[in-house]
Amino acid sequence: MNNARGHSQTGARKVVIVVEDEPTIGALIADAISDEPGYCAIHVGGPAAALEATKQVTPDVMVVDVRLPGMSGFELYDRLKKDPRTSRVRVLFETANAEEDISEFRRRGIATYVKKPFDLNVIVEYVKRLATAPATGLPPASVRPRPA
Repeated sequence: MNNARGHSQTGARKVVIVVEDEPTIGALIADAISDEPGYCAIHVGGPAAALEATKQVTPDVMVVDVRLPGMSGFELYDRLKKDPRTSRVRVLFETANAEEDISEFRRRGIATYVKKPFDLNVIVEYVKRLATAPATGLPPASVRPRPA
């Protein structure tokens, strides 16, 4: 993969890592993102594979399921934020239990998540907004989820 980091060249591809333990869902998300011009998505099946992948490439965005085997999406998020190489990576969470997870989202200052079942077009739009959002501060209001 040439210039997989997506940062050192103007017009470089945006790299997205999809962390989803359901292979069909992960492949659907990664394929939908990769179909967008200028985007390359990699699907990994769990947190350990995600951490290993981030040693090879620094993604622009990660799509992370909250419920993962061995380590929750929140624990993965915390580890990413502690690592200087991945501390600025934008994360979009997917959750089946938004009501249960909302306090964890708030505690960590997480503003971007989608509820399952989701529309693939919504995920792609979130990823594109996150990948092109300013590098500092909170995501712009257009990226934050709207109240139901």
